[in-house]
Amino acid sequence: MNPPAMAAVPDRSVPPEYEPGGLDLRPVLRAAWRERARVASIALAASLITLGVAFLLPKSYRATAVILPPEESDLFDNIALGQRALSKFPAFGILSDYFTPADIFKAVLLSRTVQEDVVDRFDLKRIYRQKSMEKTLRILKGNYRVKLNADGTISVSVDDRDPKRAAAMANEFLVGLDRYNVEKRNTQARRTRLFLERRVAETDSALRVSEVALKSYQEAHHTIAPTGESAAGLQAAADLMARKIALEVRLGVLRGYLREDNDVVTQTRDELEQLKGRIGTLPALQDELTRLLRDHKIQEQLYLLLTAELEQSRISETMDTPTVQVLDPAKPPERHSRPHRLILSVVAGLLAVLGSVVWIAAREGTRSPSP
Repeated sequence: MNPPAMAAVPDRSVPPEYEPGGLDLRPVLRAAWRERARVASIALAASLITLGVAFLLPKSYRATAVILPPEESDLFDNIALGQRALSKFPAFGILSDYFTPADIFKAVLLSRTVQEDVVDRFDLKRIYRQKSMEKTLRILKGNYRVKLNADGTISVSVDDRDPKRAAAMANEFLVGLDRYNVEKRNTQARRTRLFLERRVAETDSALRVSEVALKSYQEAHHTIAPTGESAAGLQAAADLMARKIALEVRLGVLRGYLREDNDVVTQTRDELEQLKGRIGTLPALQDELTRLLRDHKIQEQLYLLLTAELEQSRISETMDTPTVQVLDPAKPPERHSRPHRLILSVVAGLLAVLGSVVWIAAREGTRSPSP
């Protein structure tokens, strides 16, 4: 019987030339180094060709306008436009429950209303060679951007093939923003004026009625109005009551365009509650004359307060002062922003080198003997 054959033991002293599952790039790199002149020629040719094509591409110019952030005491003192007044703009869907006046400026600049004004102003349908407004707006959105800068300013940048038109379009966006702000401010003031005019007319009628009632009572009972400390206390009570009614009117106006959790609404509501508490501590009136006199003074004070508010709303309605403070108006740029010729040329050269190495690797793989 022949002895069983012994298994061959590999010689560990000789390093294996090939490890299954490994990746050896040394042959590829050696082949690429041998043909470095060809790789360099291909990369140089690709860079030069790309550079030549880049010179043939149309130039694009970017113009930028910068405005200061809106002042809290100006148009948005009470956030007077609010979310309801701006609900026609789809861009406001991105705003959270809390937003600043600068966020509102940005949303207006990104709104369809302002974009359509720019399209009509510069006849962009013809320039972009589009027949529909939707496609024109889609192209326009890709050519301009609005940015809230870290220093609080707002920049509007527009790209266009004509540097003068790019600057004019950037400035036109600011004109559209100001036009919208003034229109909404005046519209809100007009609504407030109409409301106050009705209340002033009602208060005037109530004042005349109270005056007649007080005069009739005095003539019938042959009495006169109290003087001294009684009159001063009565006047103070009437002032509080008139202030309460005026705050109720103001709260009703604010609720017409602001949310219930708005800071201004909350502050006015709290002030009204405090005033009601003070009124609740006033002593009760003992006679009819004092009551009639107090009612008359209340209507008198309320008429004065509402009249002052009405005059303020009339001033706001006709106000045409600018709402946008331009820090740097857009000017025609001297150098184009696109295409970036040098970057395109370098990228083309790198891609050519990578492609050459891949081609060499594939060629070396086909030349390798089968195992």
